[in-house]
Amino acid sequence: MTTEQRLDRVETEFATIRQLLISAATYAESANRRIDDLGIKQDRTQIMLDDLGIKQDRTQIMLDGLGAKQDRTQIMLDELGTKQDRTQIMLDELGTKQDRTQTQLDQLGMRVDQLSSRVDEFIFHTQRLFNKAGGEIEETKARTERLEALMLKLDRNYEEQKSQFQEYQLTTNAALERIDRVLDYLLRQSGS
Repeated sequence: MTTEQRLDRVETEFATIRQLLISAATYAESANRRIDDLGIKQDRTQIMLDDLGIKQDRTQIMLDGLGAKQDRTQIMLDELGTKQDRTQIMLDELGTKQDRTQTQLDQLGMRVDQLSSRVDEFIFHTQRLFNKAGGEIEETKARTERLEALMLKLDRNYEEQKSQFQEYQLTTNAALERIDRVLDYLLRQSGS
């Protein structure tokens, strides 16, 4: 195989890799849109999406670095045809890593779906608890109002009973004074 054939083969393989990377990037963009839609439902999912965005930026940096490496590899292939085997090994590893990345993206999508379902369930139960607590608060308010009315009634009854007791005490004291005077009178009479 001539150097030109090797270069053509490497260019074809790089074009294939570029198409695979474009496909992976397109898939990643689609996954990001889906994740962004789910991010509206909860803040915790947004944190995961932010992490995914950071990872995507790192992947883009790695892809940019790979492009630079590709240019250097082309120069090296022009200079040294014997390094083609090592480049092929690197490309095979990149394909394996791309497959792993695709698997991880699929797993992340499933986890985001599960998290979204859990957050929806949490929101449902939280709303139910808030509604129940609101009913209990209203019932407590009604009981408190009844208790306040009862306390006012008891206060009025107490004041009335206090007033009646004071009147009773005055009349009882007056009667006791009269009895004391009568007893004093009777004692003086019996002593004389």
